[in-house]
Amino acid sequence: MNVESRYILQMYNNDREQGLEFLVDKYKDSLYKFSLHLCKNSNEAEDLFQDTWIKVFKNINTFDENKNFQTWLFTICMNSYKDRYRKSKRWLNIIRDYFDNEEKQEEMGKVYSTENLPEEETIKDYEKYMIKKAVKTLKDEYRIPLILYYFQQLSYKEISEILSIPEGTIKSRLNKGRKLIKDYMEVNHYDG
Repeated sequence: MNVESRYILQMYNNDREQGLEFLVDKYKDSLYKFSLHLCKNSNEAEDLFQDTWIKVFKNINTFDENKNFQTWLFTICMNSYKDRYRKSKRWLNIIRDYFDNEEKQEEMGKVYSTENLPEEETIKDYEKYMIKKAVKTLKDEYRIPLILYYFQQLSYKEISEILSIPEGTIKSRLNKGRKLIKDYMEVNHYDG
């Protein structure tokens, strides 16, 4: 049994309001970050974030305490995301670019305003910029597992549960995604 999950359900059952506050406080940052990675901009990420919490609150009684709560939460978020964009027939195009315009400008500013940084920091910032740029060019099937694994630090098993595909497929897509990023870097003359 998952001790944390049991504690979450116990807290919720004892004092619903306190339980919900605890959940939001504990998971709001990681859920918002995941929502932002999935969506094209911060406004859409905020909508997805709120929709996810609404579904969590409505379905908390169906949560299995033997499961990991964050995995369940991210699964709801991922399914909400898919549902939202399937309905609007934008599912395949909407997550190609997971940085909104403000973030792009900020990242560009970091790359080009590195005069006062030591050379190593400049190289590291540029490398991050190039990797993020490469990730946003990937198809969803490679990009989403990469985001979940590297940006959210989830395990193969957790990603498998969220995306409803076998762990072997996750590993394969991560390998292919890494290769595509490497190829992108080489084509764009980044030697790292």
